[in-house]
Order: sequence, then C-alpha cells, then structure tokens
Amino acid sequence: MKKLIVRSVGIVALLSYIVGCNAPYQLQTAEAKAAPTHSPTPSAKANNINALIPAGWHILEPVLGEKAIAKGDLNKDGISDLATVIEKDTVKDEASPRPLLIAFGGKNNTYTLSIIAKNVVLRSDEGGVWGDPFDSLTIDRGSVLVSDYGGSNWRWYNKYRFRYQDHDWFLIGSTQGSYFTGATTMDQSDEDDINYLTGQYIQRRTDDQGHLTTKKGNRGKQKLIRLKEFNSENL
Repeated sequence: MKKLIVRSVGIVALLSYIVGCNAPYQLQTAEAKAAPTHSPTPSAKANNINALIPAGWHILEPVLGEKAIAKGDLNKDGISDLATVIEKDTVKDEASPRPLLIAFGGKNNTYTLSIIAKNVVLRSDEGGVWGDPFDSLTIDRGSVLVSDYGGSNWRWYNKYRFRYQDHDWFLIGSTQGSYFTGATTMDQSDEDDINYLTGQYIQRRTDDQGHLTTKKGNRGKQKLIRLKEFNSENL
C-alpha cells in the first residue's frame, strides 16, 4: 500500500543512479564538471525543459503524448516553476525508476534545477493487478502533489504534498487510503489524512456494516521529512 536553459553555467552532477548503482546522472554539456561529493542537490540552468533531463532519461508520458509536467509558482517569486517525473530510457528486466524533478523558473524563460528526488513516484510494475500506479502530478496551492493508485479487489491510493520552505523541500501532508471494491467505494475507504505542519489529522474508517466514522485530532508537531530523504514505506 505504501506504497522539467542557455548552456550549463555551473557544476553539474545529478544524484547517484536511482536503483542503487554508482553511475551519476549526466547533463549533456561540453562544460559539465563533477559536482562536489557533498552537494546533494546540484544546480543547472537552462532555457529548455528537456535540457534539464539527464542523458539516457526522458519525461514520463502516462498517456501517449501527454507528459507528466506540472507548472506553478513554488518559491513565491511570481514566476512559474515546474515539476515533472522522469524515467530511464532502457532498463533490463525491470521497471524503470521514476525520480521526481523540480525546477524553478527564472528571467528570460530559463529554469534552475532544484532537486531530483527518488522514492516518491512508484514504478510502472508497482500497482498490482491495476497496472501502472501513477495517477497524477500537480502543483496545488504552491506545493507539489504526487498521487498514486493501485491494487486489485482491494484498492489503495496515496497523495503526498511537498513544499519549498527554508531553502529546502519538505513533506507537509499526506493522504493514504484503501477499500474493498466488492463492498465499498473510495468515498467509504479507510483513510488517514495528516497535516505535518500542524500535526492535525483526520482518520476515517468504515466497518463491516458500511458505517462510516471519522475521527479528528492532533498528534503534535514533529520534525518535517525532507524530500530528498522521503520514502513512503517509512511513513
């Protein structure tokens, strides 16, 4: 259940290869240099979204011809930013990892890479009988919202909300739910919705007779999870 550029003007090295090997992402530029090993969120500038995509990767198209790209102001500077999901072009005998890429918009239609984060978007084979679990990528109320959906008779879904604050990205909210299609609908699912900024939560449960109960509370503020450290399995 738990379950998007002028030439490069700086140091470029884009996180270690998502599936655990040591080959780094490489931005295609004659001036590319290895970034310091201590830099977890390398930067690059470009005037074309595709120029931000590492070599050997492409933007996810959940529907042919429709790329998973969302636009909106994420750092409150009045300029449109973007978020997208990328996939490796070819992966032998396994589904491609799907990092989440976020870039800030700048003057003259340029973009600056902010982060490439793994362990956010599920792979195409992680949706069970339902198939590809990718549901949507949107920018909503100044934050990035990633949604997945999958399962079989038992369906599950997750929504994760990330916001840029204090010069970093953090998980600020999540919604996780499940339901049995033979007896209930998504509106009757067992669901947990948490606001990590305030500690407030809403818990919804449906019993065997179809009775729905809702519980609200506050679990207290806790240290926010950084996007680059996010893993849905640890929530």
